[in-house]
Amino acid sequence: RGRARREEPRGEPGRERAYRVIELLAAGSVERLWITDAYLMAPPRLFQALRDAARDGVDVRLLVPGSSDLPLIRNISRIGYRDLLRSGVRIYEWEGPMLHAKTIVSDERWVRIGSSNLNPSSLIGNYELDVLVEDAALAESMERQFRLDIGRSREVRRRPLRGPRRIS
Repeated sequence: RGRARREEPRGEPGRERAYRVIELLAAGSVERLWITDAYLMAPPRLFQALRDAARDGVDVRLLVPGSSDLPLIRNISRIGYRDLLRSGVRIYEWEGPMLHAKTIVSDERWVRIGSSNLNPSSLIGNYELDVLVEDAALAESMERQFRLDIGRSREVRRRPLRGPRRIS
């Protein structure tokens, strides 16, 4: 008979399962990677994966709240914008009342929906549960919704750095 195998709880903290799936989606995307997230404070590895995908020609877009119930998180999120924008990532800030979705659509094929936000506490420390689905019809529906959502958002644009004026 043997010993009974102990089943590990899904979404158990410290296992980095959702984190690795998101990194794999970023690394494996060829055409597009569209992400909606409520509390973006991605760990450096994940930020690098997004920048790398954009530099490789993937249409990487982030939809994040323009206002938040946690203004500190929103402000910290904005610190990382410049490097993402330089890499070609397009960022949109939702202008509606509340954005709490956590979704990813990749290459008209893969969809990730769940409770994990793109921040260390959610990806590493919390009990979270996400689902990854390979389904073209669902991906098409999610992309349609993403387009509607960015239509109600403001795109963040790069501004030149301000420095000291040159005296001629």
